[in-house]
Amino acid sequence: MADTLGGGINEDGSLQNTVVIDEADLGKIDIVQLSNAGVTEVAVSAPVKDLEIGLAGDVPSIIAGERLVDAQISNEAPKGDTAEFTLAVTKSKSLEFVTSGKGVTDFTVSSGKFMKSSITTATKGKAPDSIEFGSSSTIKSANISTGKGADTLTFSGRMKGKTTVDSGKGRDVIEVNRESGKGKLILSDFSKKDTLIVGDETFKLADIDDAPKFIKFEA
Repeated sequence: MADTLGGGINEDGSLQNTVVIDEADLGKIDIVQLSNAGVTEVAVSAPVKDLEIGLAGDVPSIIAGERLVDAQISNEAPKGDTAEFTLAVTKSKSLEFVTSGKGVTDFTVSSGKFMKSSITTATKGKAPDSIEFGSSSTIKSANISTGKGADTLTFSGRMKGKTTVDSGKGRDVIEVNRESGKGKLILSDFSKKDTLIVGDETFKLADIDDAPKFIKFEA
């Protein structure tokens, strides 16, 4: 049986984030309100499977600690609000992040391994989403899809396997500051509106042939 934590209403009428977790795993999760920083932290003390988190966009959220498997995280923020979320677990495998409304996504994987997972944002509207993989992170065989907004994607950690990005119809910026690793980045719909930045070099559609070979372009 699952238990739901949070999901209340703030004094200003906005909804709070929700966490759905199996009763057997309740002792592995601790939700801490960092009032001085205005942040909600979900601390994971032991590996957890099938964790569900709904982000209302009321305050920034961090999930940190041990391994997550088959987690489902959704941006439920309304139009005009931003769901700011940081993932800092040792490993997340088969994680699924989706945006169910028109809220903006600001998603950072600051550290740990992000493996065989997916991120899908802005299925409705033109939210300018931001997705970042920090220098202490490793991304392996992920699928990332953003919508019509002017999105920013930053890859600063290690890469393994093939990660595919569909950045949508907006004027998108994809920045790669890759650390060690032999992975490939597949840009499936790179267009003349988009910009690729690799280190100190900038590439547009007309000069993608000069881009590093680990970045592939598919029409």
